[in-house]
Amino acid sequence: MANSIEGFLFTFGESRTKHIYCLSIFCVLTGRRFAQYKHKGDLVPLRSGLLDTDHRVEDTGRQLVNGKVLYTLRLYDVSDPAKEVLLGAVSPEEIAEWRKSITSVLERPIGATPEPWSPAGGFGRSFSSEALSDNDNNQKHLARTTSPSNLGNGQVHKGLARLVTIGQESPLSTSSADAPGEDEKASSGGSTSKWRLVRCENGLRYFEEIPDTPKWKLPVMKSVGVVKASASQIFDLIMSYGQERSQWDHTIQSSKIVETIDGHSDVVHICLRQDWMWLRPRDLCISRYWKREENGAYAVFYRSLPKFPIQTCHVRALINSGGYIVTPLKASSSGKPRSLVEYVLEMDMTGCTSWMSMGRSAYPAYLRDTLLSTVAGIRDYYAAQRVDSTVTIVKRHIVVFEEDCSSPRHPSESINDVPFLDSDDLEEFYDATMDQLSDVSEGTVDTCEFVVEATHAKSSHKRDDLPDVDWSIFKGNVPVGPQEGGKHCYSQPNSSAFKIKGPNYLLNGALVPAGEPLCKLVTVDWYKGKERMDHIAGRPQNLVQKAAGKDVFFFVVNLQVPQSSQMSLVFYFATQNMIAEGSLLQRFIKGDDTFRNSRLTLIPAIAEGSWIIKQAVGSRAVTMAQILETTYHNGPNYIEVDVNLGSSGVVRGVLGLVFGYITALVVDMAFLIRGDTEEELPEHLLGVVRCSRLDIDKAKFL
Repeated sequence: MANSIEGFLFTFGESRTKHIYCLSIFCVLTGRRFAQYKHKGDLVPLRSGLLDTDHRVEDTGRQLVNGKVLYTLRLYDVSDPAKEVLLGAVSPEEIAEWRKSITSVLERPIGATPEPWSPAGGFGRSFSSEALSDNDNNQKHLARTTSPSNLGNGQVHKGLARLVTIGQESPLSTSSADAPGEDEKASSGGSTSKWRLVRCENGLRYFEEIPDTPKWKLPVMKSVGVVKASASQIFDLIMSYGQERSQWDHTIQSSKIVETIDGHSDVVHICLRQDWMWLRPRDLCISRYWKREENGAYAVFYRSLPKFPIQTCHVRALINSGGYIVTPLKASSSGKPRSLVEYVLEMDMTGCTSWMSMGRSAYPAYLRDTLLSTVAGIRDYYAAQRVDSTVTIVKRHIVVFEEDCSSPRHPSESINDVPFLDSDDLEEFYDATMDQLSDVSEGTVDTCEFVVEATHAKSSHKRDDLPDVDWSIFKGNVPVGPQEGGKHCYSQPNSSAFKIKGPNYLLNGALVPAGEPLCKLVTVDWYKGKERMDHIAGRPQNLVQKAAGKDVFFFVVNLQVPQSSQMSLVFYFATQNMIAEGSLLQRFIKGDDTFRNSRLTLIPAIAEGSWIIKQAVGSRAVTMAQILETTYHNGPNYIEVDVNLGSSGVVRGVLGLVFGYITALVVDMAFLIRGDTEEELPEHLLGVVRCSRLDIDKAKFL
């Protein structure tokens, strides 16, 4: 038996003849085979092939394709990124299912995933636990019309264009109806030690953040309420600035998209209503970044930007950080979906000076609380719906089934065994099939164990014939500093703060505090340059080269950061302990990129930073190579991992937030080789590092 996933998807882009296409096709993924059909039930595919080790899938977010909102992914060849297929769906849940299924296939070595129609075994749908997930938006009208003839005309740029309309203003009326809501018990979703309940009003709970140190500024507040609607519906409502917004948001006079950055971020200008005596109305220019979590939760983050001029007779209000978090809850007794909605705001007192009277100086708090009260508008908007409009689009479009491998569902698929992205020239394929598709309507790696001991290992595993290394001789351009209160420095944090798989994880799913890392943090470099800096450890003047002959092995992580200039944050971890032949670490060092890509994992954590950064970064383990371009370089005494943080739109959006607060951030990172089998558990960290309040200007030119 083998599991499969099938359903209708949109494929879109620009053909060789500059024709803009957005076509509905029926897709089937069985094992490693991916096939596309003109109609459901066809025996001969338009195109089919195998997903091989060079293929990657990228979440490309929310795209406006020919005037319609789609949630999209990009399937491409890492060795030739020009070979790509862009796929979209009207539902974020639907595209998330496809992305997870493809990712699950790509994470497995070819020998570990049986081909379709082979009686050798089953295709298990165990999805990776990625921090940076999928997306959502306006799907209601699009879900009703999936024929490509209804997509209209537009413009698509070559190589995954933005496909969005910019600068279309949408003035809003101000009618809104408020009604008392039902108070339901739900978790606030935040850290109870950081928030204090200050009041309950109109069915909402209002919390105030408890700062670590007293600060003379407007307190950070959040409102929390339960809404009887699905998380994707609520996210759709929050993201839209059309006429429908006037039915639940009484604060906005007009709004428009100033700039679209990618499928996960844009810039919006908002004019607020004047509702405080004779004070001039406020406007906002905010950067929006959004993401979808694996559990179906959505987060939309706000941060003020100076990109749009202040409107006449307006005063610019500032949102330092904030946004919405929408988390799905268990359905009600009647079966209707429910979600927890949190709205957080950290605002600046812009426009209020010390000479103002007490009544006027209370305006910033009034403005903040007025904006927070819109959660009640969302709740009452859905409560007022006479007909339950909930549609589970995933179930309508996607079928996940088990079938008898000996009798193929689509026999012709076995004809083509070449990699999917090589099965046809992409542009010729779409040029040739454009007319055909225009009438389409919807109808193994051996397991082994770590033998490298941590710094507290038994002496029998240590090289007794070697003198201890003076680690202080290895110096980077970032100084070592204290764990608490340091500025532009690094340190090695307490590794027990990270939770990893314990020895009984396969039985009970228990995560346990990590022990001492296998490798010691030696130093950190912070570089900048005109071009991306690859293979830093291989450069003659690098400390790794200078350490040749000292019987020290280095694990080097090069985080490549795209900013105004190319930057690299380089971590050097090292060990003198033996790396046993055949151990998991030895297989990672000497193995192929497929195995490395499937196992190397990052666990991030924000030790100090604003709410928006903690929410955007998260703390879940991420298999880096599945979402980021990752390359490996081996030397006689090192392995270097180069991670291109600019290769993912999701990560670029997070970086845009992080670099706005970097001088106030303390970031912890842990690296490990993921354990998947009983023999590989418990897991062990390779290395941990803490970066405290880095200064971009102090990066050394390389």
